[in-house]
Amino acid sequence: MLNKYFLALLITIFSCTAAMAAQTEIVCKIKGSGQKVFLLDGGFWSSKVFYRTSSGKFREWCPETKEQNLKFGKKSAICKFSGARLRGRLAWGETTIDFANATWKKRYRHAKLGQTAKESQPGGRENAVCKRK
Repeated sequence: MLNKYFLALLITIFSCTAAMAAQTEIVCKIKGSGQKVFLLDGGFWSSKVFYRTSSGKFREWCPETKEQNLKFGKKSAICKFSGARLRGRLAWGETTIDFANATWKKRYRHAKLGQTAKESQPGGRENAVCKRK
């Protein structure tokens, strides 16, 4: 009798986990970049964010490099970048994709090529209009 309850509890837990780990897709209209499709692939042990390229294939959105790293919150992904090239300038900041509220935001400091973060100027902000697909 106890084994049946334990088995039912395990099935309930794994079915809820599978529903929570489902993929979430949003479409954002980003100024200067056009329309981008982002996909949150929320696995049980790890998560990844992908974006659709112009050829229709999905690529990893913020791969771990020396200049950038990816952090996750609840239904959100934050890509922190340092000294990355952005429209012919260097930038330091973060991009946040909130899949729960379907929003995309970028906040950064920017400087001319060859300058350091101390010489950078604040105030770089970009927002996008997003919707769930």
